Amino acid sequence: MNDGNLQAFLFLLNRPEPIRQSSLLMVLATGLGDNVTLLNGLRSLAAESGSPWSDRVNQLRLLLEQGQTLSEALITSQGLLPEQTLIAIRVGEETGTLKQVLAEEAHRLMNRPVAASPVQASLPTTIGWLLAVGVIMKAVVAFIMFHIIPKFKKIFNDFGVDLPDMTNSLIGCSDWLLRYWYLVIFPALTLVVLLVWKMIQGQLEFLSTGRIWLTEYIPRYWSPLILRLLGITITAGATLTSGIHAILKELQPGRAAKKLSAVRLQTDAGEDCWQALQQNGFLTRREVAFLESAARTSHLDWGLLHLSRTLERRRSRWSQRIAATIQPLTVLLMGLLVGFVCIALFLPLVKLLNDLS
Repeated sequence: MNDGNLQAFLFLLNRPEPIRQSSLLMVLATGLGDNVTLLNGLRSLAAESGSPWSDRVNQLRLLLEQGQTLSEALITSQGLLPEQTLIAIRVGEETGTLKQVLAEEAHRLMNRPVAASPVQASLPTTIGWLLAVGVIMKAVVAFIMFHIIPKFKKIFNDFGVDLPDMTNSLIGCSDWLLRYWYLVIFPALTLVVLLVWKMIQGQLEFLSTGRIWLTEYIPRYWSPLILRLLGITITAGATLTSGIHAILKELQPGRAAKKLSAVRLQTDAGEDCWQALQQNGFLTRREVAFLESAARTSHLDWGLLHLSRTLERRRSRWSQRIAATIQPLTVLLMGLLVGFVCIALFLPLVKLLNDLS
């Protein structure tokens, strides 16, 4: 199931997905500063869908009526928006750019790249395909090793034929598996089940929260969000230092947060913000040159937003390229394995036919 089909499936189940989340953000942006419009918009949004989405939207509306801030209400009503969007909203509240943040996040979610067709390679789809092919190949190899090769060995022992080294190696593998099968079967099944579960869980979590495992240790992963929020901060007339400080408070503890903390210290000390981001792994030299050029032409806010969207599109393309590379490599490895088994099985047959003739 590709990302587009999964979005449609979640939409039918009234679960969080990009189109529904984008609609919520537009309602929040439109009603910001006008409680009557905001609450009526949330009430209408909840009435358009069923549970559990409508229940979460109604909970958000009630919390806002009680006087909670938008970020506090969204944290309590878990599962409405992706993690990066929640971070952006909290930063927007602190820097006074909440309306711009809501509009930008709505645009980003609505235009987030998804697989255009079922045949277009995507990393989650490829991982699922890889697991399915792996299970089938393991079943075929296990059948050959446990059922075919022992009989094959007995037949050629009866004929007294000297087996080639390749065949002896295959028979040795079969004997070892027959003796220690429990060391292979149980770990392999456990690994497959865990991988399938993690893949399904991770894909559903990504669509609902946007969270990817271990991203708190990858500074480059947060670059689009940082650039996007800094662009909005500059548009609102706030300083880069205040924007970086607000973003830093929202990141999960990890290597990325430590690197951004170093950027803040360097910026406070008077160093160039873009150079500091490059030194800590958030930007490349070419991207820094682009931002410096945008600053010289007084279009830094546009340059930051443009670069943020470019990085997200580039990440999506690289994901598709990796997926497209994994598939032929997997087929090649499977072909080598099948070729080894076939050659190892047929070489003794050729020798036996030659001897008999």
